[in-house]
Amino acid sequence: MQLTDTAAVQLKQELRVVGVVSGGHFMSHCYSMMLPPLFPILHTELGVSYTALGLLLSLKALSFGSLQLPAGILVDRFGARVMLVLGFAVILSCYSVIAMVDTFWIIGAMFVAAGVGDAVIHPADYAIMNGTVSDRRMGRSFSAHIFGGSLGMAVAPATVLFMIGAFGWSWRQVVMAFVVMGLIVVGGLLTQWPYIREDGRRPRKRKGGAPAEDGAAEEQTTWETVKVILTSPPMLFLLLFFSFSSLGTGAFKNFAVAGLVSLHGTSLEAAGGALTGFLAATALGALAGGFIADRFGRHGGTAAVALIVSAGIAVLVGMVDLHVTVLAFVFTLAGLLQGIIRPARDMMIRAASPKGSIGKAFGFVMSGQAVGGTIAPVVFGAILDLGAPQWLFYASALFLVVCTLSVLGSARETKKLGVEGIKG
Repeated sequence: MQLTDTAAVQLKQELRVVGVVSGGHFMSHCYSMMLPPLFPILHTELGVSYTALGLLLSLKALSFGSLQLPAGILVDRFGARVMLVLGFAVILSCYSVIAMVDTFWIIGAMFVAAGVGDAVIHPADYAIMNGTVSDRRMGRSFSAHIFGGSLGMAVAPATVLFMIGAFGWSWRQVVMAFVVMGLIVVGGLLTQWPYIREDGRRPRKRKGGAPAEDGAAEEQTTWETVKVILTSPPMLFLLLFFSFSSLGTGAFKNFAVAGLVSLHGTSLEAAGGALTGFLAATALGALAGGFIADRFGRHGGTAAVALIVSAGIAVLVGMVDLHVTVLAFVFTLAGLLQGIIRPARDMMIRAASPKGSIGKAFGFVMSGQAVGGTIAPVVFGAILDLGAPQWLFYASALFLVVCTLSVLGSARETKKLGVEGIKG
């Protein structure tokens, strides 16, 4: 009976920690999608071009992506809890300043700084979940975290426009409202401080460089661990996956509406509805993917099947002018599959991470998003400008095939190294 009570208490603590961490992930994605709906207002009020406004997002993405690995090093060195709170402090401070100033270069500097704060989120979140949640529920905890971020991305634009339309708020008031919501999330995180456990910080090694067994005294330095990650075949395959995943899904998330209107003459409403289905299903798919990851394992196989089917859908959309209902269905299916991939992907990163270095590992592979996220808008924008919108979807399919090869390569290399936990 005591064991049952202990297990129930542990589960309750895990749910609380995963809840507040997922809430923070929700807010970080809200901040990413908060200002784009306000661009027409900012264009007029600040007197700047849309190109300049787009540059703000590029600057934030660049600082966010390029600092993922350094953020992971800091998380493993100083602790995920401390770094997560500091990251949110930077983010909230930046958006508070943005809401109060009119000078564009100051706003730009705040976007760069906000990207620095945002870089901490993923390494810290995964280090906290890896240290707090039991192995048998790890896939579901990852999926809840992913769901929180996907939901934040989906609801932020509608929430912003609702605040302006229903309450008549200015864009500055909207930004400050989001800052207050972020403060509430940080407060929730602080209430769970005693229950948060973190991934071990410094993996140890034997003399001669081999990994140490439990009880060994010598520690591996930060830079030795980074070198292991940078030269690890499973990690390099996962870095490749993240880079091409941003390219493969970029057409759907950012250019699908323009591509469908240009290619098939799809109405703006139908194309927008298909995109909404994709984004909503991605969030739900992440929840389903967590159960699949915990129940079946074989994470590489799960991700590969989902990626191949997604690639097939991309080719179909590029080749055939689908009926509106069918279009909405295939986009929703593609989003569901993309959501299912994410917990499997994260479990693969966890399985291939050196002991005590999950922050560095997630930071390293997620820096690939910066590569893909920087290239994708240029590539797909050029495709549209060249009058070949069908290649938005064909290129997406090609990138997804490369992603498939990457996850299979990572799974194979991890299995070769004998890393515990990988099954596919």
